[in-house]
Amino acid sequence: MTFTDEYKGNNAMVAHGNTKLHVIHTNDKKQNANTLAQYERHLSLQRHKIVGIDLEYDNDPEATQKPALCQLSIGKNHPVLLFQMSDTERCIVFDNFLANPRYTFAGFSIDGDKTRLEHVKLEVANFVDIQKEWRVPEATKPLDSLEDVSGMLIDDNYNNMKKKITDDEHERWATLPLFRRHIEYASKDAYAAMAPVADTCVYAEGLELTNTEWRNMLGCVMIPNRGFRAPFLHRLTTADLQESWKLPSTIKFHAPSSGKLTLETEHKNGYGDIQADYHIDSEDCINITTGWKDFVSQNGFEAGEVAMVFFYKEEDSIKFTIFAL
Repeated sequence: MTFTDEYKGNNAMVAHGNTKLHVIHTNDKKQNANTLAQYERHLSLQRHKIVGIDLEYDNDPEATQKPALCQLSIGKNHPVLLFQMSDTERCIVFDNFLANPRYTFAGFSIDGDKTRLEHVKLEVANFVDIQKEWRVPEATKPLDSLEDVSGMLIDDNYNNMKKKITDDEHERWATLPLFRRHIEYASKDAYAAMAPVADTCVYAEGLELTNTEWRNMLGCVMIPNRGFRAPFLHRLTTADLQESWKLPSTIKFHAPSSGKLTLETEHKNGYGDIQADYHIDSEDCINITTGWKDFVSQNGFEAGEVAMVFFYKEEDSIKFTIFAL
């Protein structure tokens, strides 16, 4: 029997703080196809077509274990799809979506997921493992958990994700109906897999990243960003590397209209920092002036490189940390 359970509005799942997730839990191929069509329309307009993915397994022995539930997310403003694979017929639309090389599927510790998908003759074409690609700085473990990464980059609430359901509940993903705790856990897992990648940066208008630049950007995201706004990405032009650099008006923060800030980087010539002047003009744009050209020259920045800027403010001091991807 097909079913669709929808959690939205007052019944939505709380991801963290005021962030709520609209969740669709279904085994209905038609509902699944409709939701994936919404995903594809949105992704077609995005520069970086990122889909968070996670799997929960049935309770068979590991050698034959299969996916029971597939969780997909493309961001907090779109429904999280929980597709009950253990209680449905084969869905070609779903299979083709996973196999589409245009999309980057961000998962966590994906080797097990790949094996379980193979057991049902499925494959994710462009599967990126957050656990292997990025590390929590100064980590003491060989590999970080999704809790470690999400707790640092999104919200401390994710540090206790694994405690939300019991071991017994973890063993019944293929047993319906699922409890609300299952739905909350599964939806947060999918959202947490893509949020550090897609929801934490501001991109300059029209910016396109190469695969190498994109992976370098993800590595930089894993640096503890205790700044006061999202990082900014921009491909540097010759004009940007002259006497001053004018940032777009989308970069706003509460600070004096002019003053000093620290610029720092670790680029071709190693670590470097310098004091520079800034002012905020009539268009609300931050202009880095005296000191900017010296910073560019000393650290070897070049036109065509993508600069990723992290913003920090501590009491009376402002610091911009700039990486070239």
